[in-house]
Amino acid sequence: MKTYRLVAASLLAALAIALQLTNEFIGIKTGFGMTVDLVAVPILLAFFIFGFKTALDVIIVLTLAIALTASTGYIGAIMKFAATLPMIAIPALYAISLKGKIGWQRAGAIILLGTLVLTALFALLAYPTANLAPVLGQSNVWGVYLVGLLPVALIALTAYFLRWFVQGKETMEMFSKPHHVLAVLALALVVRGIAMVIANLYFAGPLFFKIPPHEFIAFIESQNILFFGKGTAWYAAIFFWNAVQGIVEFAIAWMIAFKLGFAGKYAPAE
Repeated sequence: MKTYRLVAASLLAALAIALQLTNEFIGIKTGFGMTVDLVAVPILLAFFIFGFKTALDVIIVLTLAIALTASTGYIGAIMKFAATLPMIAIPALYAISLKGKIGWQRAGAIILLGTLVLTALFALLAYPTANLAPVLGQSNVWGVYLVGLLPVALIALTAYFLRWFVQGKETMEMFSKPHHVLAVLALALVVRGIAMVIANLYFAGPLFFKIPPHEFIAFIESQNILFFGKGTAWYAAIFFWNAVQGIVEFAIAWMIAFKLGFAGKYAPAE
């Protein structure tokens, strides 16, 4: 059984890497550096068929591949990791709460706390100040980057926590039912969107373009954003396109797993 999972995870990771290498050709460029692609579809497929741990393994392999091969390097790898992880971590937390392993009250508290922390970070840092340099000091650019990495760290810690409760043999068959899917998808998109707004403003944008956060905001708002045009509120563009990306990858993986029957055909025996 472990060999079967290992082979399946390897194949799905290879597919994710192949999609990453071709996303310049099949992806949709948003206008501010993000490309809506299908790279995370194999990760969500691994989640629906094999469960959280296998999907996490695929994410880790893909992250390493992006860091080594993509033009965005380790910055793009970290951002892809942090953007995709909520799409499996939130549903996994929901699933194990229904199975009584941590209780729905505790799971709800964890999700609520995490969402509130991210929302507070967004409200206190990303929107009103738009630049932490006056607080941290003009020369303390790494302090700004670390603020951007806070939501990434929070999401990663949640994933680490979940590994203690999720058994390798579990699949996510419950998500074949739409009423289980819609609520967790909405919550995952909120967590992802807020995390990506903060991480883009204080980490990815300034570090990649070598500009301070306020200049990164000006850069985004000067671009001709797909469906938005110029002058778009920077946080709206980032949140919206991350939501679109999350819906696309989640929906495609869900259709393959449950409507095309891959979960029933290829899920390991319990």
